[in-house]
Amino acid sequence: MTKNRDLRNPLLDDDPAPASSERHSDQGIYRVIANAIFEQRLPSGTKLPEDSLGDIFSVSRTVVRKVLFRLASEKLVDIRPNRGAMVASPSVEEARDVFQSRRVIEAASVESAMGRMTREHHERLARLVEKDHAAHQDHARRNWIRYSGAFHLEIAEIAGNQVLKAFLKELIGRTSLIIGLYEPMQRTVCTYDEHTVLLDALTGKDIKAGVTAMVEHLNACEQRLGLEQRNREIDLHEIFSTGLDSSA
Repeated sequence: MTKNRDLRNPLLDDDPAPASSERHSDQGIYRVIANAIFEQRLPSGTKLPEDSLGDIFSVSRTVVRKVLFRLASEKLVDIRPNRGAMVASPSVEEARDVFQSRRVIEAASVESAMGRMTREHHERLARLVEKDHAAHQDHARRNWIRYSGAFHLEIAEIAGNQVLKAFLKELIGRTSLIIGLYEPMQRTVCTYDEHTVLLDALTGKDIKAGVTAMVEHLNACEQRLGLEQRNREIDLHEIFSTGLDSSA
């Protein structure tokens, strides 16, 4: 299956690192930085100075600036006047919007993908679930983030709609930032066992059931982030009153 070069995502590549010939190109640098964001090796708020990146990749600041503007267009990087570029920090409201958008896009992807599903497609999805499972077993956070995102993106690839795939690519990157910011301790937001259930639904004949399975999965992922707790107003008096009263 031929992939559009501009839509190629490191999450779907067996080797996400660019070839040595691409390493100093804007495309190669984009892939390296985007991959680091997808895998949460670059946390939200990390500064991305043009001169430092230019030294690292042995390119001019003009090339770096081009890459940063591309990442900014995908909402992975914020560029602020007089402050430079930094990895984006999505708000709670943005997080909710991202998951709402994913439910719409991925419901459409599932509907199209189920009508095109072949044995080869099923086997590819199953391999990604196996890799996701192995990453969880090994506590390899970087890998499970990658394979979890790849599973969702592969469904869009099967669906064959390059526009939807492009939107989802951006949303998966933003989801990675959201997980890094809001994921509860000792809990994974997107789980391999739910992907197993979803894969079974996708390879059935009931398209409505497949769409429902995807929407329910994304709902569960959002709920595990606990965004409703982070969005409520904090009452400092309520938090500290018990401790103060007991020490009186």
